[in-house]
Amino acid sequence: MTLAKNTARSFLFRLTTALAIVLLFAVLARAGGPEYVAGSSYFNLSTMGQPIIWSLGQVNYYTDRGDLSPILTNDSANLLVANAFSQWTSVSTAALSVTSAGQLAEDVNGANIAVNSNGILTAPADITPAATQAPVGIVYDFDGSVTDALLGAGAGASSQCFWNAVYGGADNFGAGANFLHALVVINGQCALQSSQLTDVEYRLVRVLGGVLGLGWSQMNVNVITRNPPPTSDDYAGFPVMHYIDPVSCAPITVCYANPYQLASDDISALSRLYPASSSPATARIHGSVYFVDHVGSSGQPMQGVNVVARWIDPSTNQPSDKYGASSVSGFLFTGNAGNPITGLIDPVGNAYSEFGSSDQTLEGFFDLGGLPIPNSAGTAQYQLAVEALDPLWSAGVCPYDQSQVAPSGTFPAILVTVGTGGNVEQDILMSGSAQPVPSWAVTETWSAPAVVPSPGDWVGSLSGYGDVAYFLIPAQANRTLSVAVTALDETGVPSESKAAPVVGMWTLGDPQGTVPPTLTAVPFNAATFGMSRLDAQVLLSNSFIIGIADLRGDGRPDYHYHAHVLYGDSVSPPRVAVNGGPIILQGTGFAPGLKVAMGGTSTPLLATNASQMLAAAPARSDGPQTITISDPVSGAFSIMTNALTFGAASTDRIVLLRGVSPPTPAGTQAVNPVTVRVVASDGITPVNGATVGWTTTNGATLSVCAGASTCSAISDESGIVSSWVTPAAAGNTVITATLAPGVYSVAQSVGSTLTGTSTSLDIGVTTPILWIAQGASLSVPLTARVVSLGAPLSDKQVNFFIDQGSGSLSSGSSMTNSNGNASVMLTLTNFAVSMQLSACVAPSNNPCQNISANAVTAAMVNLQAVAGADQVVTGAAFQPLTVRAVDSSMPPNSVLGASVLFQSTVLRPAGGELVLTPGDPTVTQPGMPVFLSVSQSTVQSDVNGLASFTPSVGSFTGPLEVEIQVSAGAAALQDAMETFPAASSGGSSPPTSVPWHVSVPQLGDPLRPARTDDR
Repeated sequence: MTLAKNTARSFLFRLTTALAIVLLFAVLARAGGPEYVAGSSYFNLSTMGQPIIWSLGQVNYYTDRGDLSPILTNDSANLLVANAFSQWTSVSTAALSVTSAGQLAEDVNGANIAVNSNGILTAPADITPAATQAPVGIVYDFDGSVTDALLGAGAGASSQCFWNAVYGGADNFGAGANFLHALVVINGQCALQSSQLTDVEYRLVRVLGGVLGLGWSQMNVNVITRNPPPTSDDYAGFPVMHYIDPVSCAPITVCYANPYQLASDDISALSRLYPASSSPATARIHGSVYFVDHVGSSGQPMQGVNVVARWIDPSTNQPSDKYGASSVSGFLFTGNAGNPITGLIDPVGNAYSEFGSSDQTLEGFFDLGGLPIPNSAGTAQYQLAVEALDPLWSAGVCPYDQSQVAPSGTFPAILVTVGTGGNVEQDILMSGSAQPVPSWAVTETWSAPAVVPSPGDWVGSLSGYGDVAYFLIPAQANRTLSVAVTALDETGVPSESKAAPVVGMWTLGDPQGTVPPTLTAVPFNAATFGMSRLDAQVLLSNSFIIGIADLRGDGRPDYHYHAHVLYGDSVSPPRVAVNGGPIILQGTGFAPGLKVAMGGTSTPLLATNASQMLAAAPARSDGPQTITISDPVSGAFSIMTNALTFGAASTDRIVLLRGVSPPTPAGTQAVNPVTVRVVASDGITPVNGATVGWTTTNGATLSVCAGASTCSAISDESGIVSSWVTPAAAGNTVITATLAPGVYSVAQSVGSTLTGTSTSLDIGVTTPILWIAQGASLSVPLTARVVSLGAPLSDKQVNFFIDQGSGSLSSGSSMTNSNGNASVMLTLTNFAVSMQLSACVAPSNNPCQNISANAVTAAMVNLQAVAGADQVVTGAAFQPLTVRAVDSSMPPNSVLGASVLFQSTVLRPAGGELVLTPGDPTVTQPGMPVFLSVSQSTVQSDVNGLASFTPSVGSFTGPLEVEIQVSAGAAALQDAMETFPAASSGGSSPPTSVPWHVSVPQLGDPLRPARTDDR
């Protein structure tokens, strides 16, 4: 927000928790020159890009009234503070005046500064940000209680002195780019012994440097890294305002003999903040660092490069490590402007735009003012060089504080000659710096986002400050998707020292500038190095905008990235049998190596391309199942909730097709089977593979249950389940068929009632009605069963008679076995007209049971799919393909003796559609399929109308397709099957060379009716 001129901004005590104070000093701090630079909001517009300093270079400080520690009375503590300030005020080339203006109104201690149970901080008024009458407050925390209150319990303990001996900074700024107030706390628990005082003063000098407006810098970092081993000049030129010390530097003199002696870099930096009216003994080199374009000309300015000037010692003609200065390119520019994804406000509620200029002419600017000219010479030579900021030891150096960006390209060191009071402009062009990735899309803007490509995979760059890439993807409800963005360096290797990608997702139509409903709050949130991953849940079907930005709102030619979207959209077919089957997953970003699970069970993948995966669904109970697609490498995943239904759906219906039979003697089979069909909600579409639960009363048994009274069976590809019923006793028997028992809250069922009779002598037959294809020649067994009061009678003669029609019996009679069954063979030749037969118990031929054989013309024969359609196998033999020949009745009857023709065509499909995951891959060139063999076989349907054929590819190998046409009479069906090479050991691994390309079987209705234009 923008405030009126000459108003004050209070940052510290508007926070509601003491812990936020720690965040405040860390978040607001800037470095690489000045600690703070006025931004485009809050501060007066005319001050944008100016370092924030104390007005007129005058600083008044007020000290605590209490003692600092048992060995540092108030007077001694005041002297410690004065000595620390004097390290800075003694710089002759800086116009800085620091005055001890008095004392605070109280002894600040644990009794008057505290945090209550709600996290609200209370403190004396004269140390709050509003206390501009005491511009710098110095608190002596005698017992560590103030530190405990501000930083958390235990923070004030003596064990925490390495971090908390001295802390604080500016907490109130004027709109004119001036400091109005700062607070410094010295922890007395770190000054209990005289041996600790050097450490305390060292840390105090560093904190006071920040209070004066100095930021962290990097010069002679080898003093810490020991690479190369530091010399005495390295130590002499090592700045007090370096970012951090190794924890082994306790006491500090273990690492630095003169720890708070200012180095040339410190002096130069202070001189640039508070320049004296005349500094004849110094000089200035300034300019900008640039990327170069493809022809070598200057391109976009480059932030974050540490530019170092070292004095050339005339006695050695070598650069000196003692005399020099550093400046980070872009130190006046906004290093973090925020972005449209994670927002434009920092963690403590301040706009990122409040600090750092938005003037892009300052994006690569560096300033090496205050360069000393030793030995009172009139001129000097300086070596001008560039280096990367150390990502660990200089992490807090701005503008890229906490996440340093590696420079791109190289710049050979050059010599620059300067004179006293001189001002030399020298730009730096980084030779061989990165070029942006050519865009594959016409636009990637919010108003015209690029459509995510079907492979879900692309490489791009965020080039140009503030660049954000937007992409569009449609997605449906009850899905999740992952967007993985990996930052790359110029060589294409994952990096965390280039772009810091964040990802957000909006619904198409959301106003630009709104917060995305789902986003990555931080970059590199994935376990994979260099990767930021957004895992989004889609609640309503729509099109969505995916945004990719740099966390800092930055953009430059070397901000390359690799994006991958993993999204599972749909399943074809959307339903499979409960015993599983092949399915095609459709979506975006599929690749070899992905894992698929259904209901928690791993599912083998047979083939994969960018938008489809062929999988073998495992057996599952009826109902919807959730499919999870995952990438074990990146951790990306897509959950397709209830995307695939196994067996029966909640809206399916079960219909009774046939169930009425005349009264039946106990122990013998009813004349007609009980037949049900499972259909979809439209009442027409058959449901394959649904579970049907069967139960009976009165002890009746069911053929589908192998002679038991209860079981579950699976509907065939025509949705049909059928069972013969045998009553066990006289009276009514209720046969109930329940769809998907126990799965849905309201179970659907149908029932039929059969009346059982019982006398001392009864007879029944297993095939009382036969439907036989006209013209068929065949033999069929006729079996009768003789019972007494429901129990089988053995050694009873049964006489068989042809009452009407032509045919021959293998015998006129047969004796019953121990099960009461007696059988003969009926042989028919060129069966033409219907016939009647009877089976009677000898000797009186009473009782009898009639048997009818009905002729079915070819024109009346139809085909039903039963089992084995749409098979996909890997290295295994196909299972039989089974159909049922039926007549045209409603409900239809199974036809015996129909000639069913199976014509099989083996072909090698055209390539380019799917990548087979297992095995050693080869290439099949795209084009027309190659026909390898054609064969045919005729099978006569059995008494249940069933005819089966086992497909084979013969000796052919590789990915093959088998097209099968099935015909009987005027009816025809067709099917396509697929075979792949067997998986190699560890077949889940992706291929290591060019993959197979195979076609996808068109999974849908099993055994589709043949079209007249089909082969």
